[in-house]
Amino acid sequence: MTDIKVPASGNIRVWWGTTSAFADYKNPTAAEINACLDISDAVSWNDFDFNLEASNQLEDPAITALGKTFDRGYANWGGTISFYYPKVFGDAGSKYSLVYDTLDAPRTSGYVVMRSDGTEASAVAADGQYVHVLKVMTDGYAESVAGEEAFRYTITMLPQGTYAARTCVGGGTPVVTPATLSSAAGDHDQLAVTWGGRVYTNGVTYTSSDATKATVSTGGVVTSVATGSAVITATSPDAGVATCTVTVS
Repeated sequence: MTDIKVPASGNIRVWWGTTSAFADYKNPTAAEINACLDISDAVSWNDFDFNLEASNQLEDPAITALGKTFDRGYANWGGTISFYYPKVFGDAGSKYSLVYDTLDAPRTSGYVVMRSDGTEASAVAADGQYVHVLKVMTDGYAESVAGEEAFRYTITMLPQGTYAARTCVGGGTPVVTPATLSSAAGDHDQLAVTWGGRVYTNGVTYTSSDATKATVSTGGVVTSVATGSAVITATSPDAGVATCTVTVS
């Protein structure tokens, strides 16, 4: 397949959900997302600076270490989002006004749901799409006023410890292909995983029930080691599992 660059402009949609918006934030449904407040049209693209960020880095070497060592700490997300001021406040028919009334108070907690999988921004949430579900709390806001540009206010979004990155809308249970595999010692076989009807081979976590018989890489490549059998398990971000039974002869 030819590589195609997907521009960010026109292909991002953002929703705001309350803290009770999802039965399982790691496995959101299309209905749950579409019931959230769609804040996309109220967001200024010029000032948009909200997304996942690099994790914390921990430097805690043992006394016997010969040099610096770093480990991965907590995941990070957050940033700032700028919104357009409504011309008339308290207008239930204005998206700008609804967003302002929802988010203007500091310490408002909820979920920012961001879809950036290449689906056009005009499309509603649907099964099979990938979204970030990021719990945040609003901080204070600053005003953005510059020349001929629209009046805006910028809210800092503080991470609140709960997130799901690139989770599949309505994903359900992942599917591994093949479900059974017969091989000889030394063989290498590639598994394929779909989740929510979309390819998700590199998005699941793989484990082997018996690494002395067969191992599996982070990308789903099974290496047959010795005669016997092992079960390869693929676990999706929402803890759904699918398996492939490997028989080595």
